[in-house]
Amino acid sequence: MATGTRVALRFPRTGAKLKLVAITAAAAALLAACAPDTGASGNSANGSSARASRAPVSEAAVKKIINRSFLKDIPLQQLNPAIQETMQVAAAEWTPAMEAKLQECLKQNVCETGRGSLTIAFPNDNINPWRQTFRAEITAQAIASPDVAKIIYSLGTDTASWLANFKSLAAQRPDVIVIDSIFGSAIAPAVRQAKAAGIVVVQAETPLPPEVASLVDVQATSDLCAAYRDGAKLVTGLIPEPAGYGLYTGIPGNASAAAWQPCLVKGLESAGWKKVIEGFTQWTPQGMTQEGNALFASGTKPAVVAYDYTMEYFAAPFLKAGQTPPVMISDVVNYSYLKQLKETQAKGIKAKAIVANSRVWYGRIGLTAGIMKAQGQQVDHQIDIPYPMVDADEILPSYDPAMPANAPVPTLFNADQETAVLAAGS
Repeated sequence: MATGTRVALRFPRTGAKLKLVAITAAAAALLAACAPDTGASGNSANGSSARASRAPVSEAAVKKIINRSFLKDIPLQQLNPAIQETMQVAAAEWTPAMEAKLQECLKQNVCETGRGSLTIAFPNDNINPWRQTFRAEITAQAIASPDVAKIIYSLGTDTASWLANFKSLAAQRPDVIVIDSIFGSAIAPAVRQAKAAGIVVVQAETPLPPEVASLVDVQATSDLCAAYRDGAKLVTGLIPEPAGYGLYTGIPGNASAAAWQPCLVKGLESAGWKKVIEGFTQWTPQGMTQEGNALFASGTKPAVVAYDYTMEYFAAPFLKAGQTPPVMISDVVNYSYLKQLKETQAKGIKAKAIVANSRVWYGRIGLTAGIMKAQGQQVDHQIDIPYPMVDADEILPSYDPAMPANAPVPTLFNADQETAVLAAGS
């Protein structure tokens, strides 16, 4: 799903307790000599920032956060070092003070953590539940990190306003700018400007065009093509006889659909399947409702519907008519869809879905990679984030009815936190 228009389960809260480290007078002097003078800008380019220590976490806690994040167990050591660090920070103890700071930051354009030395900026490019949660996930990771002193936010919902905000942020000389831009090649000049100022720029979640991806310091993304290729394999395993499929996305020509749709189509059509209907939803409730109703009314009866956002709108007309909906494939669903699926199955209707994690927490990886890069650590330019697709039945047991209906699955927040995140606005 192109996240520019995107609209928990109970789990241990994310974060890391700040640990005071006793140091000798000589070491203190050395650190003082090496530490950057961030001044008003907070910029400490060229990796001169001294790295703060974080509290250790148990293997069990890290394993739990990995399972929650990816919807599947993945050994820590199989993950990129920046993702390993992300998981360990996210799995550590989350204190009441951190929770209070999170709630404070959700309501501000500039938030100071009270520790660390780095300034982080996040220019958001839309306002909806997915984007609100993405912003909050970055914020929680920054609060949990002992390295971040300040977080600066902006919001621009079109190319011109986003670019203006990005340039304004760059003028403030933060150490790191984390972006999840859907504006493609249009952002290249702004990225060059930030790089010229010595700012680390990290793109997280949405793949950039190659000419822009080459400009940023780090791009942390998942292989949408491979995920939907795997999704096609899972579907053809569920439905051995070739049938018809429906193909949907938000807006024509978006970068996300350009990455996943050809791979799904190839996987299905090489097995003899045929596309019988397609459409565009604008990724809005109204658009999804219209396309879902039009699909049902068309009488095409596809065996599978693939869409890059939450699927309940497509299933609802079939369920209202007492029919089993098509098998759904999606890389992002909300808790409202899990609720619908759970209630449907409880009635004896054999509804099925293939889903992946919402990617809404990928900003945590971008933030962590940016911190590491700003501190002079080795960070891969391309961080490939594992993106397994799973049968939705595997995650239904962890469904939390207290989670807001429009919360992405999964977020690393619990129900109370996510409610506050969505209530806070931009």
